[in-house]
Amino acid sequence: MTKRALARRPGFTLVELLVVIAIIGILVGLLLPAVQSAREAARRMTCSKNVREIGLATLNFESAFKRLPPGLMTPIRNPLMPSAPLGIEWNQHNGIGHLVHILPYLELRQLSQVFEAEMNLNPDTDGVGAASGSDQQLRNVYWWNNDYGVSPPARPSAWTTAQNNIPIFLCPSDIADQGLEYSILFQFAFTTAAANPPGHTYYYESSAFADWHRTVGKANYLGCAGRSGKTGSTALDPAAPFGANLGAVGITCDDLIGWCQVRSKTRLRDVTDGTSLTFFFGEVTGTWRKPSTNTSRQFSFWWVSNAGMITRFMVPNPASGAEWIRATQYGEGRKFHSLHGSGLHMSRLDNSVSIVPFSLEGRLWYIMSGMRDGQVGDILE
Repeated sequence: MTKRALARRPGFTLVELLVVIAIIGILVGLLLPAVQSAREAARRMTCSKNVREIGLATLNFESAFKRLPPGLMTPIRNPLMPSAPLGIEWNQHNGIGHLVHILPYLELRQLSQVFEAEMNLNPDTDGVGAASGSDQQLRNVYWWNNDYGVSPPARPSAWTTAQNNIPIFLCPSDIADQGLEYSILFQFAFTTAAANPPGHTYYYESSAFADWHRTVGKANYLGCAGRSGKTGSTALDPAAPFGANLGAVGITCDDLIGWCQVRSKTRLRDVTDGTSLTFFFGEVTGTWRKPSTNTSRQFSFWWVSNAGMITRFMVPNPASGAEWIRATQYGEGRKFHSLHGSGLHMSRLDNSVSIVPFSLEGRLWYIMSGMRDGQVGDILE
């Protein structure tokens, strides 16, 4: 019998295999940035939608109450105790922030009912001078306190409700849960004399790395309080950077007030600069140990207690000794900020939303955050 030659099976040589692997590697390298860019574009779209929905809920609140929600339920101002805004009136103000007020208009009625039932959400009243144990006193005790010297506690704690992370309050490009060291309760401006420009800092929960820094619900969006909120200051730095030269034409810090103030009752008709030319809500992240790279997160914001964000530090100062002040894109808890790259989402009081570049002229940050300064400014100019 004749032997047939065995058929040789075709295959890749080692060189051919290496070439194919190299080509695949190059294609993956080319494709990956496109995939990452597409994902970030989707995250930006979601973030823009969040800002718009929060703005719509706030305008629905305005339709119901004929005013916008108060920025924060604390003392209106305490200029002689700048480091302790609750200071002499501790447990006489519940410290509830403006995001709580709009929960019913975000289809979160179940959460809002806890605060409505247990706390005073009326900006006209507080617990100052109230009789111990009275309804007025109990409804104005600071929100996380549950034991007021009565047994059993007079009401359930709001603490459990505050543990909820609400997706619409979170930017998908940020990971707010990384702020595990401390948590920002609210930010505020202060002045020790009417002739002095206000300072700006934040009140924070200082139990380092406590469990609640991980569990309490976070926020990436806050209302706009203007250049420094309302402090009674008649001063504004006449020169750049922080004055943005507006003081030279007679504008004061209180002229640059925003809508979201302590116990504010802002009506849309109060926005005399025009709703399309006044900032409404914007993005925030928190504080970083390395602000120039937005790494080593320290602080994040809690949605339950935060006030309107102040724009004082949105004017960069390259000569500053504090790194986070040198550039607008450097993150810090006293600034509107995002991780979107070149800018952040800001809405206006007509609820239009756009990306505002970090390079926006400082003067415009001040003018557009103020609702009644009489100055004309638009980021699209």
